[in-house]
Amino acid sequence: MQTNKSRNFLFYMFGALYFVQGVIQAYQLNFFKPHLNAEGIPADKIATLAGLALVPFMLKWVFGILSDRVNFFGKGYRVPYMALGVILSAVAFGSAFWISPADQFGAMTAVVLIAVSAMTLFDATADALAVDITEPEDHARVQSVMTGGRAAGFIILSLVFGIIAERMGFSAIFLVMGVIILFPLIMVFQVKEPDQRAQREKFNWGAFKQLIRPNYLLYIFFIILAWTTFQGIDGLVTLYMSDELQISPAILGRYGMFKGLGMVIGALILGWLINKIGIRNAALSTVSMVTVGGFIFSKATGINTILVVGVIWGIVVAFHWTVYSTFSMGITDKRIAGSMFAILMTVGNIGIGAGEALATRFVDNLGYSGVFSAIALINLGLIPILFFALRGLQKERAQFTG
Repeated sequence: MQTNKSRNFLFYMFGALYFVQGVIQAYQLNFFKPHLNAEGIPADKIATLAGLALVPFMLKWVFGILSDRVNFFGKGYRVPYMALGVILSAVAFGSAFWISPADQFGAMTAVVLIAVSAMTLFDATADALAVDITEPEDHARVQSVMTGGRAAGFIILSLVFGIIAERMGFSAIFLVMGVIILFPLIMVFQVKEPDQRAQREKFNWGAFKQLIRPNYLLYIFFIILAWTTFQGIDGLVTLYMSDELQISPAILGRYGMFKGLGMVIGALILGWLINKIGIRNAALSTVSMVTVGGFIFSKATGINTILVVGVIWGIVVAFHWTVYSTFSMGITDKRIAGSMFAILMTVGNIGIGAGEALATRFVDNLGYSGVFSAIALINLGLIPILFFALRGLQKERAQFTG
Protein backbone atom coordinates (compact mmCIF):
# COMPACT_ATOMS: atom_id res chain seq x y z
CA MET A 1 0.00 0.00 0.00
CA GLN A 2 1.36 3.42 -0.91
CA THR A 3 1.94 6.11 1.71
CA ASN A 4 0.80 9.66 1.07
CA LYS A 5 4.46 10.60 0.62
CA SER A 6 5.06 7.98 -2.08
CA ARG A 7 1.78 8.84 -3.80
CA ASN A 8 2.67 12.52 -3.84
CA PHE A 9 6.13 11.76 -5.22
CA LEU A 10 4.56 9.81 -8.09
CA PHE A 11 2.17 12.67 -8.80
CA TYR A 12 5.14 15.06 -8.88
CA MET A 13 6.93 12.74 -11.30
CA PHE A 14 3.92 12.57 -13.60
CA GLY A 15 3.71 16.34 -13.41
CA ALA A 16 7.42 16.63 -14.34
CA LEU A 17 7.05 14.27 -17.32
CA TYR A 18 4.08 16.22 -18.56
CA PHE A 19 5.96 19.46 -17.96
CA VAL A 20 8.38 18.15 -20.59
CA GLN A 21 5.46 17.47 -22.91
CA GLY A 22 4.39 21.06 -22.37
CA VAL A 23 7.88 22.20 -23.33
CA ILE A 24 7.71 20.22 -26.56
CA GLN A 25 4.19 21.44 -27.29
CA ALA A 26 5.24 25.05 -26.68
CA TYR A 27 7.38 24.69 -29.79
CA GLN A 28 5.02 22.40 -31.69
CA LEU A 29 1.86 24.47 -31.27
CA ASN A 30 3.31 28.00 -31.19
CA PHE A 31 6.47 27.96 -33.30
CA PHE A 32 6.65 24.85 -35.47
CA LYS A 33 4.54 26.18 -38.35
CA PRO A 34 5.81 29.79 -38.09
CA HIS A 35 9.39 28.43 -38.01
CA LEU A 36 8.93 26.46 -41.22
CA ASN A 37 6.97 29.33 -42.77
CA ALA A 38 9.87 31.70 -42.01
CA GLU A 39 12.26 29.23 -43.67
CA GLY A 40 10.21 29.48 -46.86
CA ILE A 41 8.63 26.03 -46.62
CA PRO A 42 5.30 26.02 -48.54
CA ALA A 43 2.04 25.44 -46.65
CA ASP A 44 1.38 22.02 -48.19
CA LYS A 45 4.80 20.71 -47.06
CA ILE A 46 4.22 22.17 -43.59
CA ALA A 47 0.89 20.34 -43.43
CA THR A 48 2.55 17.10 -44.61
CA LEU A 49 5.29 17.26 -41.98
CA ALA A 50 2.77 18.15 -39.27
CA GLY A 51 0.77 15.08 -40.24
CA LEU A 52 3.85 12.83 -40.34
CA ALA A 53 4.91 14.06 -36.91
CA LEU A 54 1.67 12.64 -35.54
CA VAL A 55 2.21 9.14 -36.99
CA PRO A 56 4.17 7.91 -33.90
CA PHE A 57 1.26 8.98 -31.69
CA MET A 58 -1.04 6.88 -33.86
CA LEU A 59 1.24 3.91 -33.09
CA LYS A 60 1.16 4.58 -29.35
CA TRP A 61 -0.71 1.31 -28.81
CA VAL A 62 2.39 -0.61 -29.99
CA PHE A 63 4.38 0.83 -27.08
CA GLY A 64 1.47 0.00 -24.78
CA ILE A 65 1.49 -3.67 -25.77
CA LEU A 66 5.30 -3.74 -25.57
CA SER A 67 5.33 -2.45 -22.00
CA ASP A 68 2.47 -4.76 -20.99
CA ARG A 69 4.31 -7.82 -22.26
CA VAL A 70 8.08 -7.22 -22.20
CA ASN A 71 10.14 -6.69 -19.06
CA PHE A 72 12.98 -4.44 -20.30
CA PHE A 73 16.09 -6.59 -19.62
CA GLY A 74 14.58 -7.55 -16.28
CA LYS A 75 14.49 -3.93 -15.11
CA GLY A 76 10.75 -3.36 -15.31
CA TYR A 77 7.74 -2.92 -17.55
CA ARG A 78 7.34 0.84 -17.34
CA VAL A 79 10.25 2.82 -15.86
CA PRO A 80 13.06 1.69 -18.22
CA TYR A 81 10.93 2.55 -21.26
CA MET A 82 10.12 5.94 -19.76
CA ALA A 83 13.82 6.68 -19.21
CA LEU A 84 14.80 5.51 -22.69
CA GLY A 85 12.11 7.66 -24.29
CA VAL A 86 13.22 10.78 -22.38
CA ILE A 87 16.88 10.33 -23.35
CA LEU A 88 16.21 9.65 -27.04
CA SER A 89 13.79 12.57 -27.28
CA ALA A 90 16.32 14.98 -25.75
CA VAL A 91 19.10 13.87 -28.10
CA ALA A 92 16.91 14.06 -31.20
CA PHE A 93 15.48 17.51 -30.47
CA GLY A 94 18.89 18.84 -29.52
CA SER A 95 20.42 17.61 -32.78
CA ALA A 96 17.79 19.52 -34.80
CA PHE A 97 19.72 22.72 -33.98
CA TRP A 98 22.25 21.84 -36.69
CA ILE A 99 19.67 21.18 -39.43
CA SER A 100 18.37 23.78 -41.88
CA PRO A 101 14.74 22.93 -42.75
CA ALA A 102 14.97 24.69 -46.13
CA ASP A 103 18.12 22.89 -47.25
CA GLN A 104 17.71 19.60 -45.39
CA PHE A 105 13.97 19.03 -45.24
CA GLY A 106 14.39 15.24 -45.36
CA ALA A 107 16.82 15.25 -42.44
CA MET A 108 14.50 17.55 -40.50
CA THR A 109 11.62 15.16 -41.13
CA ALA A 110 13.68 12.19 -39.90
CA VAL A 111 14.79 13.96 -36.71
CA VAL A 112 11.24 15.09 -35.94
CA LEU A 113 9.94 11.52 -36.37
CA ILE A 114 12.64 10.09 -34.07
CA ALA A 115 12.05 12.76 -31.43
CA VAL A 116 8.29 12.35 -31.47
CA SER A 117 8.56 8.53 -31.43
CA ALA A 118 10.73 8.75 -28.32
CA MET A 119 8.27 11.17 -26.72
CA THR A 120 5.45 8.75 -27.52
CA LEU A 121 7.37 5.94 -25.82
CA PHE A 122 7.72 7.75 -22.50
CA ASP A 123 4.19 9.13 -22.80
CA ALA A 124 2.60 5.70 -23.35
CA THR A 125 4.53 4.01 -20.55
CA ALA A 126 3.97 6.87 -18.08
CA ASP A 127 0.22 6.65 -18.80
CA ALA A 128 0.36 2.89 -18.28
CA LEU A 129 2.13 3.32 -14.94
CA ALA A 130 -0.55 5.83 -13.90
CA VAL A 131 -3.29 3.31 -14.71
CA ASP A 132 -1.37 0.61 -12.81
CA ILE A 133 -0.95 2.53 -9.57
CA THR A 134 -3.86 4.99 -9.44
CA GLU A 135 -7.10 4.23 -7.64
CA PRO A 136 -10.35 5.20 -9.41
CA GLU A 137 -10.97 8.06 -6.98
CA ASP A 138 -7.57 9.52 -7.95
CA HIS A 139 -8.07 9.39 -11.73
CA ALA A 140 -9.26 12.98 -12.00
CA ARG A 141 -6.46 14.14 -9.69
CA VAL A 142 -3.63 12.47 -11.59
CA GLN A 143 -4.99 13.69 -14.93
CA SER A 144 -5.27 17.21 -13.50
CA VAL A 145 -1.65 17.00 -12.29
CA MET A 146 -0.59 15.90 -15.77
CA THR A 147 -2.56 18.69 -17.41
CA GLY A 148 -1.20 21.22 -14.91
CA GLY A 149 2.37 20.07 -15.49
CA ARG A 150 1.95 20.28 -19.24
CA ALA A 151 0.39 23.73 -18.88
CA ALA A 152 3.27 24.97 -16.72
CA GLY A 153 5.82 23.82 -19.29
CA PHE A 154 3.74 25.35 -22.04
CA ILE A 155 3.40 28.73 -20.27
CA ILE A 156 7.03 29.17 -19.24
CA LEU A 157 8.66 27.93 -22.41
CA SER A 158 6.22 29.65 -24.78
CA LEU A 159 7.48 32.95 -23.39
CA VAL A 160 11.12 31.84 -23.34
CA PHE A 161 10.99 30.36 -26.84
CA GLY A 162 9.46 33.56 -28.20
CA ILE A 163 12.35 35.59 -26.83
CA ILE A 164 14.91 33.05 -28.10
CA ALA A 165 13.36 32.99 -31.58
CA GLU A 166 13.49 36.78 -31.86
CA ARG A 167 17.06 37.14 -30.60
CA MET A 168 18.77 33.96 -31.75
CA GLY A 169 16.49 32.40 -34.36
CA PHE A 170 14.02 29.52 -34.22
CA SER A 171 16.69 26.79 -34.36
CA ALA A 172 18.17 27.83 -31.01
CA ILE A 173 14.96 26.60 -29.39
CA PHE A 174 16.04 23.00 -30.04
CA LEU A 175 19.15 23.26 -27.83
CA VAL A 176 17.08 24.52 -24.92
CA MET A 177 14.53 21.75 -25.45
CA GLY A 178 17.24 19.08 -25.47
CA VAL A 179 18.49 20.16 -22.04
CA ILE A 180 15.12 20.66 -20.35
CA ILE A 181 13.72 17.33 -21.53
CA LEU A 182 16.38 15.50 -19.47
CA PHE A 183 15.32 16.99 -16.12
CA PRO A 184 12.62 14.41 -15.17
CA LEU A 185 15.18 11.59 -15.37
CA ILE A 186 16.24 12.37 -11.80
CA MET A 187 12.75 11.47 -10.60
CA VAL A 188 12.13 8.63 -13.04
CA PHE A 189 15.21 6.73 -11.83
CA GLN A 190 13.90 6.92 -8.24
CA VAL A 191 10.61 5.20 -9.05
CA LYS A 192 10.31 1.62 -7.88
CA GLU A 193 7.69 -0.19 -9.89
CA PRO A 194 5.18 -2.25 -7.91
CA ASP A 195 5.66 -5.99 -8.18
CA GLN A 196 3.14 -6.82 -10.86
CA ARG A 197 4.47 -10.15 -12.04
CA ALA A 198 1.19 -11.88 -11.13
CA GLN A 199 -0.79 -9.21 -12.95
CA ARG A 200 1.43 -9.54 -16.03
CA GLU A 201 0.73 -13.27 -16.11
CA LYS A 202 -2.98 -12.45 -16.34
CA PHE A 203 -2.48 -10.57 -19.61
CA ASN A 204 -5.14 -11.92 -21.93
CA TRP A 205 -5.52 -11.11 -25.60
CA GLY A 206 -9.21 -11.90 -25.23
CA ALA A 207 -9.60 -8.76 -23.10
CA PHE A 208 -9.25 -6.70 -26.28
CA LYS A 209 -12.65 -7.99 -27.47
CA GLN A 210 -14.43 -5.43 -25.32
CA LEU A 211 -13.09 -2.71 -27.64
CA ILE A 212 -15.35 -3.97 -30.43
CA ARG A 213 -18.53 -3.83 -28.35
CA PRO A 214 -21.00 -1.22 -29.67
CA ASN A 215 -20.61 1.27 -26.82
CA TYR A 216 -16.81 1.21 -27.05
CA LEU A 217 -16.94 1.58 -30.83
CA LEU A 218 -19.30 4.56 -30.54
CA TYR A 219 -16.98 6.17 -27.96
CA ILE A 220 -13.94 5.55 -30.18
CA PHE A 221 -15.79 7.06 -33.16
CA PHE A 222 -16.59 10.13 -31.06
CA ILE A 223 -12.98 10.50 -29.85
CA ILE A 224 -11.67 10.50 -33.43
CA LEU A 225 -14.16 13.18 -34.51
CA ALA A 226 -13.73 15.27 -31.34
CA TRP A 227 -9.96 15.42 -31.69
CA THR A 228 -10.30 16.20 -35.40
CA THR A 229 -12.42 19.28 -34.74
CA PHE A 230 -10.45 20.34 -31.67
CA GLN A 231 -7.07 20.09 -33.40
CA GLY A 232 -8.46 21.69 -36.53
CA ILE A 233 -8.97 24.82 -34.42
CA ASP A 234 -5.98 24.53 -32.09
CA GLY A 235 -3.48 23.66 -34.80
CA LEU A 236 -4.58 26.51 -37.04
CA VAL A 237 -4.40 29.37 -34.56
CA THR A 238 -0.66 30.11 -34.63
CA LEU A 239 -0.50 29.82 -38.43
CA TYR A 240 -3.44 32.25 -38.61
CA MET A 241 -1.60 34.63 -36.29
CA SER A 242 1.74 34.53 -38.16
CA ASP A 243 0.36 34.34 -41.72
CA GLU A 244 -2.84 36.40 -41.67
CA LEU A 245 -2.18 38.78 -38.76
CA GLN A 246 1.62 38.98 -39.24
CA ILE A 247 2.23 38.60 -35.50
CA SER A 248 5.87 38.41 -34.34
CA PRO A 249 7.42 35.38 -32.60
CA ALA A 250 7.52 37.28 -29.30
CA ILE A 251 3.74 37.84 -29.44
CA LEU A 252 3.25 34.19 -30.40
CA GLY A 253 5.13 33.31 -27.24
CA ARG A 254 2.92 35.64 -25.24
CA TYR A 255 -0.16 33.98 -26.73
CA GLY A 256 1.21 30.61 -25.61
CA MET A 257 1.75 32.01 -22.12
CA PHE A 258 -1.83 33.27 -21.91
CA LYS A 259 -3.14 29.99 -23.28
CA GLY A 260 -1.07 28.09 -20.72
CA LEU A 261 -2.49 30.29 -17.96
CA GLY A 262 -5.95 29.27 -19.08
CA MET A 263 -4.86 25.62 -19.01
CA VAL A 264 -3.72 25.98 -15.40
CA ILE A 265 -7.05 27.58 -14.46
CA GLY A 266 -8.89 24.77 -16.22
CA ALA A 267 -6.81 22.08 -14.47
CA LEU A 268 -7.43 23.70 -11.06
CA ILE A 269 -11.22 23.87 -11.38
CA LEU A 270 -11.79 20.64 -13.28
CA GLY A 271 -11.57 18.24 -10.34
CA TRP A 272 -14.13 20.29 -8.42
CA LEU A 273 -16.37 20.53 -11.49
CA ILE A 274 -16.33 16.78 -12.19
CA ASN A 275 -17.30 16.07 -8.56
CA LYS A 276 -20.05 18.69 -8.85
CA ILE A 277 -21.68 17.79 -12.19
CA GLY A 278 -20.26 14.35 -13.01
CA ILE A 279 -17.88 13.19 -15.74
CA ARG A 280 -20.62 12.83 -18.38
CA ASN A 281 -21.89 16.40 -18.00
CA ALA A 282 -18.30 17.68 -17.89
CA ALA A 283 -17.60 15.90 -21.19
CA LEU A 284 -20.75 17.28 -22.85
CA SER A 285 -19.86 20.77 -21.64
CA THR A 286 -16.40 20.38 -23.16
CA VAL A 287 -17.83 19.73 -26.63
CA SER A 288 -19.90 22.89 -26.37
CA MET A 289 -16.86 24.89 -25.24
CA VAL A 290 -14.86 23.80 -28.32
CA THR A 291 -17.67 25.06 -30.57
CA VAL A 292 -17.77 28.42 -28.78
CA GLY A 293 -13.98 28.68 -29.08
CA GLY A 294 -14.11 28.09 -32.84
CA PHE A 295 -16.66 30.88 -33.35
CA ILE A 296 -14.63 33.28 -31.17
CA PHE A 297 -11.45 32.66 -33.17
CA SER A 298 -13.36 33.30 -36.40
CA LYS A 299 -14.00 36.88 -35.22
CA ALA A 300 -10.74 37.60 -33.37
CA THR A 301 -8.43 39.94 -35.29
CA GLY A 302 -6.66 42.28 -32.84
CA ILE A 303 -3.58 41.24 -30.85
CA ASN A 304 -5.14 42.08 -27.47
CA THR A 305 -8.28 40.17 -28.38
CA ILE A 306 -6.20 37.16 -29.40
CA LEU A 307 -4.38 37.17 -26.06
CA VAL A 308 -7.63 37.31 -24.07
CA VAL A 309 -9.09 34.54 -26.23
CA GLY A 310 -5.89 32.58 -25.52
CA VAL A 311 -6.81 32.37 -21.82
CA ILE A 312 -10.36 31.21 -22.65
CA TRP A 313 -9.10 28.69 -25.18
CA GLY A 314 -6.52 27.42 -22.66
CA ILE A 315 -9.37 26.51 -20.29
CA VAL A 316 -11.05 24.65 -23.15
CA VAL A 317 -7.79 22.81 -23.90
CA ALA A 318 -7.42 21.72 -20.27
CA PHE A 319 -10.97 20.42 -20.21
CA HIS A 320 -10.59 18.63 -23.55
CA TRP A 321 -7.37 16.85 -22.57
CA THR A 322 -8.35 15.99 -19.01
CA VAL A 323 -12.01 14.98 -19.23
CA TYR A 324 -11.59 12.37 -21.95
CA SER A 325 -8.38 11.00 -20.40
CA THR A 326 -10.09 10.67 -17.03
CA PHE A 327 -13.06 8.85 -18.50
CA SER A 328 -10.78 6.61 -20.59
CA MET A 329 -8.79 5.64 -17.47
CA GLY A 330 -12.04 4.64 -15.83
CA ILE A 331 -13.03 2.23 -18.60
CA THR A 332 -9.54 0.71 -19.05
CA ASP A 333 -9.13 -2.98 -18.20
CA LYS A 334 -6.09 -3.33 -15.89
CA ARG A 335 -5.20 -6.71 -17.43
CA ILE A 336 -4.19 -4.77 -20.54
CA ALA A 337 -3.66 -1.37 -18.91
CA GLY A 338 -0.89 -0.03 -21.10
CA SER A 339 -2.37 -1.42 -24.29
CA MET A 340 -5.99 -0.42 -23.83
CA PHE A 341 -5.38 3.11 -22.56
CA ALA A 342 -2.83 3.63 -25.35
CA ILE A 343 -5.40 2.47 -27.92
CA LEU A 344 -7.98 4.93 -26.59
CA MET A 345 -5.37 7.70 -26.75
CA THR A 346 -4.19 6.57 -30.20
CA VAL A 347 -7.60 6.98 -31.80
CA GLY A 348 -7.54 10.55 -30.54
CA ASN A 349 -4.17 11.03 -32.21
CA ILE A 350 -5.69 9.85 -35.49
CA GLY A 351 -8.17 12.68 -35.11
CA ILE A 352 -5.37 15.12 -34.32
CA GLY A 353 -3.59 14.14 -37.54
CA ALA A 354 -6.77 14.55 -39.54
CA GLY A 355 -7.52 17.91 -37.96
CA GLU A 356 -4.00 19.21 -38.64
CA ALA A 357 -4.09 18.20 -42.29
CA LEU A 358 -7.68 19.09 -43.18
CA ALA A 359 -7.93 22.50 -41.52
CA THR A 360 -4.76 23.80 -43.19
CA ARG A 361 -5.77 22.55 -46.63
CA PHE A 362 -9.15 24.33 -46.58
CA VAL A 363 -7.69 27.74 -45.72
CA ASP A 364 -7.13 28.67 -49.38
CA ASN A 365 -10.80 28.05 -50.21
CA LEU A 366 -12.58 29.27 -47.07
CA GLY A 367 -10.10 31.61 -45.42
CA TYR A 368 -9.11 31.29 -41.76
CA SER A 369 -12.38 32.72 -40.45
CA GLY A 370 -14.42 30.38 -42.64
CA VAL A 371 -12.48 27.31 -41.49
CA PHE A 372 -12.89 28.21 -37.80
CA SER A 373 -16.65 28.71 -38.27
CA ALA A 374 -17.10 25.50 -40.28
CA ILE A 375 -15.29 23.41 -37.68
CA ALA A 376 -17.35 24.96 -34.88
CA LEU A 377 -20.59 24.00 -36.65
CA ILE A 378 -19.43 20.45 -37.36
CA ASN A 379 -18.41 20.04 -33.72
CA LEU A 380 -21.99 20.69 -32.57
CA GLY A 381 -23.05 17.44 -34.22
CA LEU A 382 -20.84 15.46 -31.84
CA ILE A 383 -23.00 16.13 -28.76
CA PRO A 384 -25.59 13.37 -29.36
CA ILE A 385 -22.86 10.86 -30.28
CA LEU A 386 -21.05 11.54 -27.01
CA PHE A 387 -24.27 11.42 -24.97
CA PHE A 388 -25.22 7.92 -26.12
CA ALA A 389 -21.62 6.61 -25.93
CA LEU A 390 -21.08 7.74 -22.33
CA ARG A 391 -24.51 6.58 -21.20
CA GLY A 392 -23.91 3.12 -22.66
CA LEU A 393 -20.42 2.75 -21.21
CA GLN A 394 -21.49 3.90 -17.76
CA LYS A 395 -24.32 1.35 -17.78
CA GLU A 396 -21.87 -1.40 -18.75
CA ARG A 397 -19.49 -0.44 -15.94
CA ALA A 398 -22.32 -0.32 -13.41
CA GLN A 399 -23.42 -3.84 -14.41
CA PHE A 400 -19.82 -5.11 -14.30
CA THR A 401 -19.04 -3.68 -10.86
CA GLY A 402 -22.43 -4.80 -9.61
